[in-house]
Amino acid sequence: MGPTRLRPARTRAAAAALAATAALAATLLSACSPPGSSSAAAAAPSTASTDLGSQPVTLTLYDGAGLKPIDDALIGAFTKQHPNVKITTRFDPDNVQAVNAPRVLSSETPPDIARIGALGDTVKSGLLTDLAPWASAYHWDKLPGGQLAQYTSTPDGVRGTGAQYTVASGFTVTGLYYSKSLLSRLGISQPPATASELEADLQKAKAAGITGIMAGNQTGQVATALQFALNNSVGQKQLNGWIFDQPGASIATPEATAAAQTVADWAAKGYFNADTNGTQATDALGRFARGEALFYASGNWDSSSLEKQMGDNVGFVLPPAAQAGGKVLAMSDPASNFGIPAKSKNKDAAAAFLNFLTSPEARQIAVDNGFAPSGSGDVPATKNALSGQIQKAFSSLVAADGQVQYVQNASSGANSVWTAQVQLLAAGKTSPAEALKAVQTQYQQDLNK
Repeated sequence: MGPTRLRPARTRAAAAALAATAALAATLLSACSPPGSSSAAAAAPSTASTDLGSQPVTLTLYDGAGLKPIDDALIGAFTKQHPNVKITTRFDPDNVQAVNAPRVLSSETPPDIARIGALGDTVKSGLLTDLAPWASAYHWDKLPGGQLAQYTSTPDGVRGTGAQYTVASGFTVTGLYYSKSLLSRLGISQPPATASELEADLQKAKAAGITGIMAGNQTGQVATALQFALNNSVGQKQLNGWIFDQPGASIATPEATAAAQTVADWAAKGYFNADTNGTQATDALGRFARGEALFYASGNWDSSSLEKQMGDNVGFVLPPAAQAGGKVLAMSDPASNFGIPAKSKNKDAAAAFLNFLTSPEARQIAVDNGFAPSGSGDVPATKNALSGQIQKAFSSLVAADGQVQYVQNASSGANSVWTAQVQLLAAGKTSPAEALKAVQTQYQQDLNK
């Protein structure tokens, strides 16, 4: 997955393992598919019903163990509305769930609702149900475009287009945390809204002897700041196209190189902490909270810890836009991207649960568990000021259709290569062009397997 910090309801180790293992599913899917299984996506049923009736129905939901709290809450709320439906759960440890998923989905007794990591490969192996009939019945075409793009795939595994196969239980969202006291000390009236304002703020911080961006690049955290620049320089459509493995897509472009050059320049100018490559993200968070830096580039998964340590001295803003009035883009991916295995025998009831994920009640549950909500609508209530600020920011991001996937999700080997290359970039030991070439080379190797 994209971020290097842990997400809500997970340990840091679990999140890091998910990031490392989610993409491994791509290499295991063909081996795990049952004999005689189709290499194409399962055909969509011709009919669908939204009436669950009154007869007892039992579903099984499969997910990573770190997401048990939100899953249990969602199941409790859904089954209260549908008392004839019982949902049992199966959880694998977070660090192996993505690897085990292909085998679980292809078994003779698959779950009815399952977390899907490598969507394109899972679709290509024929392990998922095309949700077209339910998408029509429940009007899922009205869901935000940036979310629908993460639910779709062509039969040959190209994401971002084609049929819908999943619905998310909630989302992450990234941006800049900022120290209000340091902004005030530097005479900065408000957090940056544009790339040029961010550059000016970083210059002021450097001149005052204050670290601009605290980053734990031992775990690749500079990649977050890099993607802020990539979003603006490359653009949402082109960058998502590369992440979604669209034919002919490349990250080794002049636009991407310009973004990487910006981050390399920031490192050379001392805008990051000097020991970034020797600092883990957990330590970076603590140092930012203690007032050692102006900004911390991360996501909603850190809000609870930061508010606990900083109180009302911390704020959050979406990544600065390329220019004033420009479209704001931010990395945002699903908590659990739930699909219905092709062999499920209870697809109508499973689809009803997926539809429930976009309801006001489920959106509130997502926020209560530290995520941003699925679908669109009123901003759910929050328990503290920082969470409220983040949720309002996410709502504006959804309204602007500005959600972008994490570049680390592009291919099975992308995550580790990005980490290695941003470490070299921050140390001045590679050029932006060479760093992106290395990522593209790994990407092509992964797609050609």
